[in-house]
Amino acid sequence: MSSNTTRLLAASALMALFACGRSNPASSDLVIDPVQVESVEVLVQAGDPPQASAHVRGVIGDGCSSLHSVEQARSGNTVVLTILRQRPANAICIQIARLYDDTIRLEGAFPPGKYVLRVNGTETLFTTE
Repeated sequence: MSSNTTRLLAASALMALFACGRSNPASSDLVIDPVQVESVEVLVQAGDPPQASAHVRGVIGDGCSSLHSVEQARSGNTVVLTILRQRPANAICIQIARLYDDTIRLEGAFPPGKYVLRVNGTETLFTTE
């Protein structure tokens, strides 16, 4: 193989890595936004008081996207989960959906009553007894 061909292949490989976002971008070069939620199921565990978990399924994004964080907040009988993804800004990525499927324990106790769970805007009602 000639040295020009070797250089051309090396340059092509470097460009492919850069285009797939495999470089280490600065945090300001990242786009952080919510994961697309497809379904939410609340699982209530018996106890005194009962505990609850959320089984969440969705799409993180394309080949350059990865999970960023899962945040939880509660106000009275409303629990809000925010699931975020990150991806390099302006990256050219493989268009293969990266799926999200996780069960998240909801913090705190859930005495008998009616509750609302919001996950990235998807609202689910549940009751504990």
